[in-house]
Amino acid sequence: MFRFGASLHNAPAYRRSSPIFATPLAERQNKIAQNRYGLESRGATGGGRCRHPAGVWNRRKSKKTCHQQGKKMAISRRSFLWTGTSALGLAAVGLTGSALAQDAPRRGGVLVVGLTTNPPSFDPHKSAAFATTAVTEHIFGCLLRWDRTGTKVEPDLAQSYEIVDDLTYKFVLREGVKFHNGETLRSSDVKFTFDRIANPDTASPWRSLYSPISAIETPDDRTVIFRMSKPFAPFLNLLATVKYSAIVSEVDIKPTNEVVAGSAGTGPFKFVSFQANSNLVLTRNDDYYEEGLPYLDGLELRIIPDEGSRVAALRSNTCQLTSVTTPEVVQQIAGQPGFETPESPANMRVVLLQIDQRTPPFDDVRVRRAFSLAMNRQQIADVVWRGRAAPTAAIPPAQAPYGFPSEEVPGLPYQTEDLEQAKALLAEAGYPDGFETKLAVSPATFSDVAVAQVVQQQVARVGIRFDIEQMEWGSLVKTLQGTLAPLVVVGLIPAADPETNMNIRLASTSSINPGKTPDPELDALFLKGSQTVDPAARVGIYRDIQTRIADQAYAIFPAACPINFELWRSELKGYSTMPTAALVMLRQSWLAS
Repeated sequence: MFRFGASLHNAPAYRRSSPIFATPLAERQNKIAQNRYGLESRGATGGGRCRHPAGVWNRRKSKKTCHQQGKKMAISRRSFLWTGTSALGLAAVGLTGSALAQDAPRRGGVLVVGLTTNPPSFDPHKSAAFATTAVTEHIFGCLLRWDRTGTKVEPDLAQSYEIVDDLTYKFVLREGVKFHNGETLRSSDVKFTFDRIANPDTASPWRSLYSPISAIETPDDRTVIFRMSKPFAPFLNLLATVKYSAIVSEVDIKPTNEVVAGSAGTGPFKFVSFQANSNLVLTRNDDYYEEGLPYLDGLELRIIPDEGSRVAALRSNTCQLTSVTTPEVVQQIAGQPGFETPESPANMRVVLLQIDQRTPPFDDVRVRRAFSLAMNRQQIADVVWRGRAAPTAAIPPAQAPYGFPSEEVPGLPYQTEDLEQAKALLAEAGYPDGFETKLAVSPATFSDVAVAQVVQQQVARVGIRFDIEQMEWGSLVKTLQGTLAPLVVVGLIPAADPETNMNIRLASTSSINPGKTPDPELDALFLKGSQTVDPAARVGIYRDIQTRIADQAYAIFPAACPINFELWRSELKGYSTMPTAALVMLRQSWLAS
């Protein structure tokens, strides 16, 4: 028995138009590829982005509440030992000078954050959108949370938790935590939250994740007991992630079963207003359980879709924190006085090259292996991200200990460039002169099309020729999930636990399984991984899964890169980035002036 506690301290729509290197940035990237590696542009066809409509919400009125005092979190040694199994275990991210600043925290001020898009929803139980999480992570809390480095889970709304056995989890809630509507957090709210996710009427995408939960008991107002029908190793990781387990107020949500702008959470900031395509305003929650936090009076989340405009706002000090996706911009700003950026952001976004394994030629493992051997992964990182990316297996290096470190990836089967072996495999499979196919990709993220073009040039050296078909993002998602193209390139942001998104993409029992992978050996490994609680054994299982994927080349992973590159002004203190690009550390940040 383990005890843990802390004292409170988009059918396809192919579109053909302009070449992918029509923009100045892409032209520069093309020249880099040609000059450094002798690659030539074969061209590609166009597409566009899709926008999500959004309305305007007004603030709900809420009751005045009492101040709830608390102390800083401190996780026990036994809880730390558990993190090999329960925590995402992201590779430690070095804190920047800003995060380690010795300045005394200063209360007051409103921080302006430049975001890329409107939140399509304010309901964390129904929206998988990153833009939703960027808002709800400030408003809601969970039973657990990720620590400052993003490497392990620690108590949040739960004061302590206990793994009674492989099928039973017991949580004790903090005393006196208040929702933004003034209601006290009770065990009934926790049960209501998970019952709501499981309710088909809610239409939560996370419903199936919690299918192992057989019962939730609330013996008193502060105790919650989860009983499982089978061992469920990812459970604690999911409980630490707002997108999967934000705790909502039963009093607030039960009448309509809707979480909307202004719904009551327990987080460090409260909703004030939202104007679509303009801004979203949050104010400090004076009743937040961590004493003295947050330091900021509030947050203004400003919607600035254009990257150049976000950078201009940062330079002019009309926003103090934002993110970009192009390494060139980071290079321009990094090192300039008055600006901060992480020296080594975590490579958490995996670029996936999905292969349809049902029809020739990709139904032959020799062809898939030849494709993998024709690729130079380090070249892709150098050309597309100026070296700010790295080789990866199916799980990104930053998702340690499950992901292979980048330096170990070349040691996996068929991961190191070998053109002669690739040609021999193609000839053995009956394709001595290669073949032609097509690849689908979306220009919604600059790097994905660039990756497709570099890969296009690399595999052409062994006779594999494909046309690049660009489509808008929604159509690409439908193409991927419906297996409607032989090859698809798309970026993946991993879930809180490797089981959550590995299984859905590669298990034969999955309703999606975009490559239509039919592998009983892989299925058995997935089942074992989901039910194994021992830390070292579970890591070994997911390493075996990745080795099997590489050996059979069910999918290819050209590179892992940061989800984005965060930039902020030096007057923002106490802030550190998270591997998942979450902004939750703003609860502990302040403005020096």
